[in-house]
Amino acid sequence: MRALRDEFPNLPVSFFTEGLGGAKRRLRTGSASLAFCLLLPSVPDDLMAYPLMDRTLIPVTAAAHPLACLARPLNHEDLDAHIQLVLSDAFDTDGRNYGVISSRLWRFVDIARRLDFLLAGFGWCKMPPYLVEQHIAAGILKELDLSGDGPSPTDTLPIYAAHMRNRALGRAGSWLLDDLRRRLTLQGPDF
Repeated sequence: MRALRDEFPNLPVSFFTEGLGGAKRRLRTGSASLAFCLLLPSVPDDLMAYPLMDRTLIPVTAAAHPLACLARPLNHEDLDAHIQLVLSDAFDTDGRNYGVISSRLWRFVDIARRLDFLLAGFGWCKMPPYLVEQHIAAGILKELDLSGDGPSPTDTLPIYAAHMRNRALGRAGSWLLDDLRRRLTLQGPDF
C-alpha cells in the first residue's frame, strides 16, 4: 500500500475488511474494484481471479484447553466433543462449510475476534501461523497434533486478487495488482 501511495499520491483509497463472502459481494455491487479474498470452493465465472499466495493453517487451542492436555494425536471424536471456532459469512449463514469438523460451532466474521476467543480458551480452530506463533512460543496456545486417524494436520488456503470479469481495472488497480503479484512471487509461497 505504501508503493501504491507513492505511485498514485492523490488516489483516494477505501479499504474494507469483510467476512467470508463479503469481498465477492462488494465486487458484484460495484462498491469495490479489486478484492483480496478466498474463493471457495472455486472461482466464480463472473470474476477474474489471480492467485497471490497460499496461506497455511495450523490447528491450535489454548494451552489450558482439554484438547491441549491430551498426550496423543487427536481424532474426529476428540475434536467433535469441543467447540470449533469457525469463520463464516455474516450474510450467508446457510452457505457451505469448509474445514468444519465439530458439530459444536461458534461462528465469527472477524479473524481477530476469533483469535480473542481462542486465546480465552473457548475452543479450537485452524489459524494462520503469523497470528499464533508468538502465542505458541509464549505457552498461551498449543498446536494440536492431528496426525492420527482423523482430519488433516494442516490446510492451505489460496488467497486471490479478484475483480469483475466485465469490469476492467483502472490504471491504479492494474498497477497494484501487477505490483502485488510481482512482490508475492518474489516472497515465495505462504508469504
